[in-house]
Amino acid sequence: MWMNNPGNYSNKRLLCLLGAFALIWLALAGHPAWSREPAKAGEKEKAEAPAPATPPMGEVAFIGKFTSPVKRFVVMPFQGIITTLEVQAGQQVKKDEVLAHYHLTPEAALLLQRRLSPPQVKDLEVKLAEVERTLSHAGAKRREVEQLAAKGMASKQAQSQVEKDYKLLGQQKQAIQKQLSREKKIAAEDLQVLRTHLGEGVGEGHAPQAAALKSPINGFVLFVHPDLRTGAQIEANTPVFQVGVMDPLVVKAQVHEMESLRVKVGDPADILPESLPGKKFEARVSRLSWVPMKPGLDLPTYYEAEFEVPNPDMTLKEGMKVRIVMRKPK
Repeated sequence: MWMNNPGNYSNKRLLCLLGAFALIWLALAGHPAWSREPAKAGEKEKAEAPAPATPPMGEVAFIGKFTSPVKRFVVMPFQGIITTLEVQAGQQVKKDEVLAHYHLTPEAALLLQRRLSPPQVKDLEVKLAEVERTLSHAGAKRREVEQLAAKGMASKQAQSQVEKDYKLLGQQKQAIQKQLSREKKIAAEDLQVLRTHLGEGVGEGHAPQAAALKSPINGFVLFVHPDLRTGAQIEANTPVFQVGVMDPLVVKAQVHEMESLRVKVGDPADILPESLPGKKFEARVSRLSWVPMKPGLDLPTYYEAEFEVPNPDMTLKEGMKVRIVMRKPK
C-alpha cells in the first residue's frame, strides 16, 4: 500500500532521521566534556596546582583552678587578745601594713621574759667562770710541781698527774666556750625574731605588752581567721591572715602524658571561667613539670601545668574553676 504512495514514505524516512539526530545531540550535551567550555591554559594550571599543606587544628582542653602564685601566712606569734582589726578579706595591703593589734596574755608575757633572758646562757657563763678559776689554780700547782721536779723533790708520777689535770681543765674550758658561743648566737637570732614581731625596742629587761600583726608582702588579704575579731583570744602559732598576689594569677591543671607532648612553655591558651559565661581570658603556659604527679605504675600519668593569666581589674578570684583550651595541629 505504501508503495502506491511514495510521498508518505519519504516523509516517514525524514522524520526518523530527524529523531535520530535529536537523540545523538541530547546524549552529547549531557557528557561533561561537551557541557563545559574549554578552560584556558592559565586557569587549567591553576586548578590543577596542589593546595598548600595546612595541617588541621584540634583542641587540647584541660580543667583547672585559679590560684595566687605567691601567698604568705601571718601567724600569731604569742597568745594574745585582739584589740583592733584593721583589714578584711579582699582588701589590698602593702608590705609592713598593720593588719591587727593585740595584747599579750600574762602567760605569754612571762614566756617572753624567759626568751629575752635565756637561763642556759647564764648557767654556761657561771660554769665557765668556775672552770677558769680552777684552771688558774691548776696552772699555779703545775708550775710549783715543775719547780720541785727540777730540784728532784717531785716524782714523775706527780708531775704527770698535774699535767693531765691541767689539760683536762683546758679541754673543759674550750667545750664550755663553744657551747656558750652557740647559745649566745641562738639568743641573738631569737632576739631579732622577737624584734620583728614586737618592734626594735625589745631587749633584756624590756618586753612590750602590746604588738601588731603586719603584712609580709604587697598583695591582697585572701584569708581572715573566722575567730579573728576584737576581744577574741587567739592561741600562739595560729594562722590568722593570708596575703597573696592577685595580678597575675596562675591556673594549675593536670595534663595527661599524651597531651603533655604537645604542650610547651610559652604556648598561648584561652581561659574560660565557668562562673563567667561568655568571658575569655588570654594566658600562656608558664610552667610544665617533668615529674609525674603520681608515679605509680597502676595509675595514669599526669603532669602539672601552670598557665599565667593577667588580672589587672581583679575580676578573677582564687579558686575559680576554669576550662583551658589550646589549639594544636593534629
